[in-house]
Amino acid sequence: MEVKAEPEAKRVSRPRSPLKPPRKRKRIVISCTECHRRKQKCDRSFPCANCVARNKQSSCHYENESARKAQLLEESANGSSDDGATGPLGVIRLESESAAQVSAFGYAKSNGNNNTTLGIFRKIENYDADPTSMVSKYTTNGVDNSGIREKYKSLVRQLPSKPFVEKLLETFFKEVNNQYYSLDEDIFRDHLKNWNSLPFSTLNKGPLELSGDLQFFPALLFQCLALSLQFQPFEYDPSLDSLKYAAGMSFDDLANDYSESSVSLMTLLGKRHTTLITVQTGFLRTSFLKNTGMVPESWHSLSQTIRDAQEIGLHKRSIERRKAEETPGDALESLWNEQLRRRVWLIISLWDIHMALVLGRPATIDNRDGKPPFPIDAPIPKNRREVAPAPRTESDPPTSLSVLLWTCELFAPLWDIFNLEKEDPHQNDFAKVEKMHVLIKQISLHCPPYFRAQNPDTTWDDHPDCYWLPRARIAFQNNAAFTIMALHRPYIFTNSSSRTLALRAGLDILRAQRAYFDLITYTDYKMFSLVLNTFDAIILVAAIYILHPFENREDLDDALQHFEWAMERFHVMEDRHSMAKAALGVLKAIHVRLKKALIPTNVVSKPQAALISKSPDSVSTNTETYFTPPNRGTLSTPNQSVSGDSTNTSLNNSSYTQPTISNLTEPLPTPGWEAFSGNMSIPENFDFSSMAPLQPMHDLLYNDLSGIGDSQLVDPQLSGIGAGGMFDPNVASNGMWQFEGDFGNDSFWGFMNNYNP
Repeated sequence: MEVKAEPEAKRVSRPRSPLKPPRKRKRIVISCTECHRRKQKCDRSFPCANCVARNKQSSCHYENESARKAQLLEESANGSSDDGATGPLGVIRLESESAAQVSAFGYAKSNGNNNTTLGIFRKIENYDADPTSMVSKYTTNGVDNSGIREKYKSLVRQLPSKPFVEKLLETFFKEVNNQYYSLDEDIFRDHLKNWNSLPFSTLNKGPLELSGDLQFFPALLFQCLALSLQFQPFEYDPSLDSLKYAAGMSFDDLANDYSESSVSLMTLLGKRHTTLITVQTGFLRTSFLKNTGMVPESWHSLSQTIRDAQEIGLHKRSIERRKAEETPGDALESLWNEQLRRRVWLIISLWDIHMALVLGRPATIDNRDGKPPFPIDAPIPKNRREVAPAPRTESDPPTSLSVLLWTCELFAPLWDIFNLEKEDPHQNDFAKVEKMHVLIKQISLHCPPYFRAQNPDTTWDDHPDCYWLPRARIAFQNNAAFTIMALHRPYIFTNSSSRTLALRAGLDILRAQRAYFDLITYTDYKMFSLVLNTFDAIILVAAIYILHPFENREDLDDALQHFEWAMERFHVMEDRHSMAKAALGVLKAIHVRLKKALIPTNVVSKPQAALISKSPDSVSTNTETYFTPPNRGTLSTPNQSVSGDSTNTSLNNSSYTQPTISNLTEPLPTPGWEAFSGNMSIPENFDFSSMAPLQPMHDLLYNDLSGIGDSQLVDPQLSGIGAGGMFDPNVASNGMWQFEGDFGNDSFWGFMNNYNP
């Protein structure tokens, strides 16, 4: 043949050419991170069909949104896609881009509801041949990514090293998380493992390159560490001191730094990619603020957390869909994640209505919107990819979720009580209150045996996984009594039956609080409930006896003793809890007024004392022991029931009469009454229905309520207490017991400032 082999020189010269670098992938990843990780075909919608089917809308995220859009436009212009720019795939891609632009305006994702603006827009797109003409190109990334990246890295660097994180998380899951059970430890550990295995090269690209859960996880971790530092024991691990970066720094200071770092991360990331971790972080921040005494800020934090939860659809009944390519393990894991979503929504719902009633603030959640299904009280398996959620049996130990679900049963009437306060501002519909009271009492009778007040089943108390059960049992009884107290509290100024029932519920709360205090240690003094529950109950009890000193005399000694114990507890906690110190001053002032209203008979002349002793409402004719507290041995202990003697719950069905000082106080004959409260300044026909409902915590926190200072109690002559320990009205100065604060004249405190018993 004519064709000859190439010259030798040419053959030799070829190997000398430089080696070409390996070919790089020219096409960027335009699938969402979830589909790319699972190696699934992504339709590139936002959220994509795969994520919607797996109920992972919150995790649907694209690594480079602008590059993805550019690639889609280039494919449609060049006809490079398999289906062409005008084919079904091209239409879906362009539709996704347009819908993403509309959702950037702030409209809620439809989540199966096509009645939203975004849902209607998507319907229109289906009939439009040129979806790109529907809306002008919108730049979603108006922030400098480099600035976000550096700020994110600087905040993440404030996390302590892994050994310290593990030590603090051990405290968190043992001492904190079981209180409300907002985190699933196994799921949290999975996120922590993913975070710790994150390469620096990926982290260095900034948070927008991470999935939604990983973006927000450092914020959740910061809040866990902050709460753990709040509950460090008195004899803590000394190695934790190395986390303090300044002299004189306390764990509370460090906890505040960690919590604020979490807030900074949440603010930096914004609201565009909210996930369940965002909601959990917000709830822990709410709890942290409450423990530090910043309750108004905590209420605002809770409202924002609820909005975040609604953003990802926690308030809706989710629709379970399973893709054909989804593995059984993925399906089971999705079921457990759905259980966690339900649980988190249940927790923040209970907090919302409870804070609304206690603080006198509006509720964020409208109960008319309906409720998603309750989570299942299922034992947590070792591997969620192998076992489906199933209700626990009687042979299974109770869980923290068991407490949460029964607390929800007890608090379910709170929504009706909250609405009743608005529907009946003048407290006239007592028939409805009676009916609600009977129904509420039935709830406690059907509680599990391990929550019973009388003769509880203590089988599980020694179980290693139920170390929290004795405390939870007392908290359950406290919550049952709170619901009764909340029902009757608006009516204590106008109805004698409500006064009796509210008084006994308040005493049940005080018994529970004392028993609970005996079970805890210095570590737990930061718990806001120790102050909130006690203060609400003790003020209500005192108000009833100050305004109606001749009613419920059989419970008076018990009430006075619990008043003393409440002040003792606040005094013990005041260095550890800021709210305890503020509340203690108010209790001291109200205590003086209570004693003044209950002047012992030994300061009255003998004829008057004889007249008082004949009164059917008198407690005892022995005037020297009137203020002697009952024997401590006769009161309940933590090993006994904390429920008071409130078996007599029959309601007074007497007809309603106009409340006046004469028919509300059941006065003694004129000479005795004048001697008992000589300078009382209430008008004879005072209308108690015009007085605002009693809300002690609201006034303490929002209206700067304050009372007598500690310095005024040093001198017995200043405190109005005589040498014999008995209150002497001749020693006390009335002006010294005034309450200060920004409260209205129609409030209980304004009334007290003008009422001189």
